[in-house]
Order: sequence, then C-alpha cells, then structure tokens
Amino acid sequence: MDTIPEPFSLRNPSGNPLARRGGFRVPFGLKDGRVWAPSEVSKGNACGCICPGCHAPLSAKAKESRRKRPHFAHLTDTGCQTGRETGIHERAKQLIADHQRLVIPAWTGDPIDMPNPPHARDDDGRLHWGRKVDQPSRSMSLRDIEIERSLGSYKPDVVARDEVGELLIEIRVTHAVGDIKAARVQAQGRRMVEIDLSQLHRDTPHDLAAFEHAVLDDAANRSWISCPEAVAEWGASKQELDEQVAARNQQIAQLREQMAKAAQARKEREAQETRDKEGRKAYMHRQERARHAEDLGHLMELTSPERIERILREYRVSAEDRVSELLDAVPAAIRSACLRAHEDAWIFGVDPVLWQLLAHDHFVAKRSPGDRFNQRDVAAWVRRSFYPERALYRLFVTQYAARAEAQRAGFAKRGLAYWVFTDEENERIPNFYTPVNDFVDRLESARVIRQLPAPRGECEVLPPPAGGWHPVAYVDPGNDSGDRSSSLVAL
Repeated sequence: MDTIPEPFSLRNPSGNPLARRGGFRVPFGLKDGRVWAPSEVSKGNACGCICPGCHAPLSAKAKESRRKRPHFAHLTDTGCQTGRETGIHERAKQLIADHQRLVIPAWTGDPIDMPNPPHARDDDGRLHWGRKVDQPSRSMSLRDIEIERSLGSYKPDVVARDEVGELLIEIRVTHAVGDIKAARVQAQGRRMVEIDLSQLHRDTPHDLAAFEHAVLDDAANRSWISCPEAVAEWGASKQELDEQVAARNQQIAQLREQMAKAAQARKEREAQETRDKEGRKAYMHRQERARHAEDLGHLMELTSPERIERILREYRVSAEDRVSELLDAVPAAIRSACLRAHEDAWIFGVDPVLWQLLAHDHFVAKRSPGDRFNQRDVAAWVRRSFYPERALYRLFVTQYAARAEAQRAGFAKRGLAYWVFTDEENERIPNFYTPVNDFVDRLESARVIRQLPAPRGECEVLPPPAGGWHPVAYVDPGNDSGDRSSSLVAL
C-alpha cells in the first residue's frame, strides 16, 4: 500500500501538531448525487452538502483570501481523514463524464521490457534500431461513459469509448493500479489509462480551472497501463528487427568462417618459431621479460631494506654540511617539511633532506608570490639534478606506460603494475612521483604554496605570513642518533 504523498498530507498545514478543529479542509462536497465546489453552492451551512468521505454535514467557505482558498469544513469534528481524497477522486470522475473528452498520454513503451524504438545487437556487437511506435498524446472525445462499471473481478473508475474503442480510466489519488489488476487488464487486451493526481499541489483542487486542466488536459500526469494497439505495433517492429538481426548474424557467421579459413591458411604458412606452443601471451611474456631481465635481476638487491638503510646513512654523511647550511637559511616551517620524507625518497641517489631543501629553494624560495609550477616539473627537475636509480626508474617507466596504454584502451586502471612482472616485482618497484607529491603536500601544509584544482598538479607560491614566520618545530640538539626525522619535535 502506497503512502499519501506530501501535497495530500493530513497534517495541519500551519505546522500545529493538533488536528484542525471541525475536520480537515475538503475541496468538494456531495449533494444530490453530484460533487460540488464551494463556489457552486450556497454559502455556509445552507450549502446542503455532505462530506464525500464520512457523509457528515459540511459548511461552504466560499470566501477567498491571501491565506485561504474556498473550501468546505465539517460542521462537527468527525475526525474524517478521507473527505479530501474521496472528493478529489469523485470530482475527477464527474469532470470526465460531464465534458466527455480526455487527453490520453503518449505511448513511450517500457525502458526494460519494451524499449521504444526496439533495439538489439548483432553477433559483432553492433546496435540495430527498429521502427519507433509513434503514438503521441492527443485529445479524444468520449461517449458511452459509465462510472465504476463492474468488469468481472475489477471495477474501473470510468468506462468509456473513444474513436479507437473501449477505454478504461483509473484516477490515482493515493493508490496506483496494482500489478495484478494491470496484468489482468493487459491479458484481456483492454485499453487502460491511469491519471495520477497524487502529486498535485495542495491548492490545486481549490482552483477549479487548474483542477479541470489536471484531470482532462495534462498529458504529463497520465500513463498507459495497457495499450494493446501500441504493443501490437511494437511487437511487429520488434519482429522486423529480429529478422534483420538474424540476417545480419548469418552474414557475420559466413564472414567469420571465411576469415577463419584464411587465418588457418596463414598459420600453416608461418614459420615454426612463430607458432609458439605456449600461445601468443606466453611468447610476449618471454620477450618482455628478456628485455627487462637485467633490471629485474638487480631489483631485489636494489630495494632490500638493508641496502636502503646503508645508502641513506651514506647520503646523510656526505650531505651533512650542505644540509646544515640550507636548514639554517629556511624558516622552521620549511625545516619541518624537509626533515621528513617519504619512505621511497632515497631513490634519487641523494639525501632526501638535501633534494627537498634544494627543490624548495628552486621552486619556492627563488620565486615570487603568485608564481606557478607543476608537480611534474618538480619530479623532472629532481631526476635531472641528482642520481636516481636508473634501473628502478626504467622499471617504473614501464609500469607507468602499461597503465597509460590500458587507460587508452578503456580500462579503469589506477594501480601501477605490468603484467609481465610478478606481483612481488611490481610491489618492490618504487613510484618516482610519490616522494615528490608527498613533499609538495608538506609544503602546502607549511603554507608556502597552495595546490590548484586545475590543471592537475598545478601549484602556486604563496606570500609569506603577514606577521612573519613563527617556529612550528625544531630539531632537538640532544639527539645524536643520526636520524634527523626522528629528532623533529612539535611545539
């Protein structure tokens, strides 16, 4: 069971959680077997109308103000909660019977079961389109109108005839046509339209012209529950399409057979070495492994934790004087950013603190506020200026090129891995961009640059703080362990 939508919420519209005294506003009253608006009957208690829902006496409030629309109110508080919806439902049926016309909706099919136009793919994956069923929305004159005539196990709101034939009309105020009822109507080959009034603004029923338009003329609020003539036309179009696709698939099969024979002939002419028993992939795998064999042979040794620890100690000793000189020349915030480094920052063949200090000097300190640079420029400058591990860099470039090729082919690949390398090898190859990107992030945290949203990797040099630099960290002089990153103490 569906719920009552917001426009027909039974809350007091003023927001008061207490129910309105005298009942909820009712847009239409029942009198002498017809449904009336407040402006169509005598005012006040003399209207002679009863509630369409609970059949209690109503009073016509025909005066219109900025805050209120003409409406009916219960003479006594009956707690009625159906008068509004029942009145809308009955008035809609009455309008159709009185005017003897209705705008029927366009038939658009079903996106899943009956796409209009129908479409199908052939064996090559090419999409083929059938003939579209063109049944636009249009106004139809009605005759032989009957209200709630029983049709066996169900009773439509309105039964009428138009120029095509019998037309069943359902008015939705709170409940849509159920699946069982819809299936029964479709199985019987009957035409049925549902007019959806559940989303009307709450003031619309009090505006007679607007309500009449919503019931009779608004093509957007109605849909076909069953339209046999459109379904039959769609079925004919689908059959034509299926025949076209079947003929095309036969051509494809013949062409593939010819191509297979030609391929077999070529294969038999090829030399034995080109017919690798392990298949094309295995052959390419061996070729690529051979091309990178020397670099892969050094990979495990180059990236061993023992070697990394040893060369970092050597880098620190050789760069100690230069690093000390540069650290003395920068504010504490920059020292904090440069004394930390990504775990792969050793790959550039120099003390990570040194290349970070020099990169800051080149791209930030020697630039003016507002100058821009790109992270790719920083990475390229670091590689050119120092001594990156060439074997590791070649392997990284191979990974990077493999990802770019996969992305061009339409694969959403993000990780850096090359199918020729083993999982362990792919994991051990360091990313030559990550240490630079990590350093740039720390410069942004130090508020000397800001990263721009576009283009990707673009950065802008910021002016120094108005109050000058304030120390945010210092190096503990009592720490003589040799590990500068561990001697950073936050203030």
